[in-house]
Amino acid sequence: MQAWRPIHSFVITLLFSTGFIFSISVKAVEEQLPYCHRYADLNFPDYMALWDEDEPALTASAFFAMLNMAAASADKTFFSELLSQIARTFVLRQQFDEANFYLDQASQYLEHAQPRAKVYYWREKARLMAYQKDTQAAAWLLEKAWQEARQHGYDQVAIETALDLSGVVFTRLPEKERAEWKQRARQLAKTTDDNRARRWLAVHQERLSI
Repeated sequence: MQAWRPIHSFVITLLFSTGFIFSISVKAVEEQLPYCHRYADLNFPDYMALWDEDEPALTASAFFAMLNMAAASADKTFFSELLSQIARTFVLRQQFDEANFYLDQASQYLEHAQPRAKVYYWREKARLMAYQKDTQAAAWLLEKAWQEARQHGYDQVAIETALDLSGVVFTRLPEKERAEWKQRARQLAKTTDDNRARRWLAVHQERLSI
């Protein structure tokens, strides 16, 4: 794995510094994946629909296949989010050096990305901290992600973040605080008008009742 990390770093830098456009084959059209947004005349597939936590290596392969498309569009929001999710695939495999590498890559585009990219970056950084047993840092990062998500109306990821703070996988908060985060998640789930949040809740409703 060490051999191709610098290559990807070089390609990422080259794509954005030269503006060179690669030919793109958008397999998402053929696979009828939902789109998350449109940018520069490209429909971007919802990468979350490709996630398979039981197969993080396979998920990583799918995300790597989308890197040229993301870079060619110059959409730094999608590009940063995609890099954060690639990092997540390495966290799940406990390959923390690789995870750190891709999180560092993702962070380089946050200044020129939409706030949503920060939310996903902080969430995946929190996941890495939790896997490395630094639950205090994980909680701090998740709270930052929650605040940013609420400020900008990203209800789906705000609900998910509040639920993460209410559990014991990422953090070791006192029971009272965890209950308060669960209540925040439930309240937002009841009042949200966000379609993406509603779709997520339709699949993960059981997380609110645990």
